[in-house]
Amino acid sequence: MYFRIFVEDKKQRSLRKGYTTGACAAAASKAAAIAFLAKEKVKDVEITLPVGKAIIIPIHRCAIERWQAIASVIKDAGDDPDATNGAEIVVDFRFRISDFGLTKAFQFTVNSLRFTVYGGKGVGVVTKPGLAIPVGEPAINPVPRKMIEDAVREAFTIYDLRITNLKSKIENRKFSVTLSVPHGEEIAKKTMNARLGIIGGISILGTTGIVEPLSLSAYRHSIACAMDVALASGCKEIIFSTGRSSEKVAEKEAGLPEEAFILVGDHMGFALREAGAKGQGSRVKKITLVGQFGKFSKLAAGHFETHCSDSSVELEFLASLAKDAGAKRDIIESIRNANTARQVFFILKEQGLEKVLKVVCKRVKKNASEIASIDMGCVLVGYNEEVVVKL
Repeated sequence: MYFRIFVEDKKQRSLRKGYTTGACAAAASKAAAIAFLAKEKVKDVEITLPVGKAIIIPIHRCAIERWQAIASVIKDAGDDPDATNGAEIVVDFRFRISDFGLTKAFQFTVNSLRFTVYGGKGVGVVTKPGLAIPVGEPAINPVPRKMIEDAVREAFTIYDLRITNLKSKIENRKFSVTLSVPHGEEIAKKTMNARLGIIGGISILGTTGIVEPLSLSAYRHSIACAMDVALASGCKEIIFSTGRSSEKVAEKEAGLPEEAFILVGDHMGFALREAGAKGQGSRVKKITLVGQFGKFSKLAAGHFETHCSDSSVELEFLASLAKDAGAKRDIIESIRNANTARQVFFILKEQGLEKVLKVVCKRVKKNASEIASIDMGCVLVGYNEEVVVKL
């Protein structure tokens, strides 16, 4: 375990919480600043999270030279399947005259000392509009930026007397704080960064400092960010897909830019509500829903949060659709007693009841239109990655 403190959440079956890359960057920044000032290696530091909780985070490594100190923290995501879990967040703190070609993130001052924060190797750079960070800057989000500034400020407050001596030695009083993530570019390939236009590494994220295991809010935040990028890119049509397999089919069929494709998973309802709110006055004229029969059967029945814990396939509903389509009694019973929606899909195909599949898609369109008042399209993808119905 990398962190000393973790919180148990009974509602999440006592899954262990972790800490964000933003919290790790703040801790490493404070440790590097203290090591620079005190000329002593730091074993751990205390930082205050945005939620007001003070935590102690161990420092993985710490090195000191005359005008430079380096400290790092290992990211621990707790029990969340976070792609950045185990990543080393490194901060190089030094007196600097030149930026040596690094990408500047932001600047701040402490007691007339000037600090510039940079993104180093393994920290992504924003290349598309629509995110909280301007194009061309390192992907260090607003809350982590504030945390880093506060952490450095705390370190320089603790060593106030040494700062006075420091000012007399350094004429221009300029310092740099450079964040880097070894292997960050490889880690980023497991995230949505490239699609969001964040190139070259991971993002330094977090609004609370805490990683909630299997966080619903984190996934929904990624959907909202993807939508912001699509809108800022001027997309006229957006594709909401329920899974990666169906999304790949849509990518081949639609011929749209990558910004237009948003993987919403089980959160179609949330995505549509966001689209309804954000789409007003935008260039978006159409939303196309793409998915396989299992998810679509739930959407057709009016269940727009489609995780198995939130809704189940209504076999009786599908049986009634088959009955309306003229299916024989034994077929209706086989649908009613099926184990999965996939099984129902193949029963309908084998019995020549494709019109039921079309009815399902029409209901999906109708239900989605009631959530977001935008022209809706609907593509049902088969289990062999073929387009079955397109409306």
